[in-house]
Amino acid sequence: MGALTWARLSFRQQRWELILVVIGVAAVAAAMLYFATTLDGMRAASPECLANLDTFVDDGSGPAASCQAVLNSYYEAYNWGTNFVNLAWLAPFGMGVILGAPLVAREIDGGTAQLAWSLSRSRVGWLLRRIAFVTLFGLGLLAVVTVMSGLLTGAMFPEKTLGEDFIYFGRRDLPVVARGFGALMVGVLVGAIVGRVLPAILLSVLVIGLVFTGLSFAHDQWNRGEARVQRFYDDSGTSIPFDMSGLDVGYGLQRPNGEFLSYGDAYASGILIETYQDEQGRVYASMADMDAGRLVGHDARSSIPGERYPDLVLRDSGVAVLVGVVALGLTAVVVRRRRPR
Repeated sequence: MGALTWARLSFRQQRWELILVVIGVAAVAAAMLYFATTLDGMRAASPECLANLDTFVDDGSGPAASCQAVLNSYYEAYNWGTNFVNLAWLAPFGMGVILGAPLVAREIDGGTAQLAWSLSRSRVGWLLRRIAFVTLFGLGLLAVVTVMSGLLTGAMFPEKTLGEDFIYFGRRDLPVVARGFGALMVGVLVGAIVGRVLPAILLSVLVIGLVFTGLSFAHDQWNRGEARVQRFYDDSGTSIPFDMSGLDVGYGLQRPNGEFLSYGDAYASGILIETYQDEQGRVYASMADMDAGRLVGHDARSSIPGERYPDLVLRDSGVAVLVGVVALGLTAVVVRRRRPR
C-alpha cells in the first residue's frame, strides 16, 4: 500500500481530530499575526509614546498624559499577545492528547487492529505507517505555531535579539515542535496500552502532564549546575548591569566564600534567621551584625547568560525527542505482544 493511500486512510480515521486541531491552530496563528501587526503598527504610528517603553516614566505631566490612551491600547494588545504566546507552550501537549491517544486505541477498540495485524507482515511496520501521517501533520501544525509565536514575541520585544535571549523560553522555536513529538508518542503509547479511546484520552492528559513535569524539574536541576552567580552590586557598592536576556534559575545570596544559596536554603540551614539588607545588596543576619559589619553574603541571582540560548534550545529539544523515541519503542513492544480481544 502506497504512502498516499496510507495518508488518506489515516486522515479518514482521524478526520475530526485533525479538523479540530487545524481550526485551533489556524485561529491561534491568525490571532498571533494580528497582535504582532497591531503592536508593530502602534509603535510606527506613535513613536513618541512607544519608542522607549523600558525607560518611559509616567509622572502625570508632559508626554505621559498625552500618551496615556496610546499606552492603554498598547498594553491591552500586549497582554493579549502574552496569552497567545502561552498557548504555544500548551499546544504540544494538546496534540499529544487529541491526536496521539486515539491513534492506536481506536483501532484496538474498534477491532480493526487485529485484522490489520493479520494482513500485515509486521505489526511494527503497520504501527510506523499508521502514525507517520498524523505525526508529520501534527508537527507541521506546531511549526506554524512556533513561527507565529516567534513573530509575536519579536513584535512584543523589538529591542531584543531573540536568538540570544531566553524571553518566553519554551514557547517559541524548536522546543515547541520537539515537545510535540514527545507528547504525541507518549499519547500513542497510552492508547496502545489502554486500548479504548475515551479512557486513553483521559489517562494521556495525566501521563503526558507527569512526564513533562518531571522533565521540567530535571531541566531545572541541570540548569542550576550550569548557571553563573551574578551579584547586583560589586564590593564598592556600584550597581552591576542586569542581564535581561539570561535565564534565571535561582535568587538568593552569594556567601563570602563564593557559595550561592537560595534564601530558602539559607533559612533552612540556619544561616539566616532574619534578613537585613543595605542599599548595596549586602545581607546580614541581624541588626547587630549589620552595625558590626559581619556580612552573611551579597544579594545575587543565579542565571544562564543569553548567549547560551541556542545550546539550551538544542538540549531541551533533544531530550523531548528522546522521550518520543523511547515511547515509540515501548509502543512497538506493546503492539507486538498484544493479544486479540
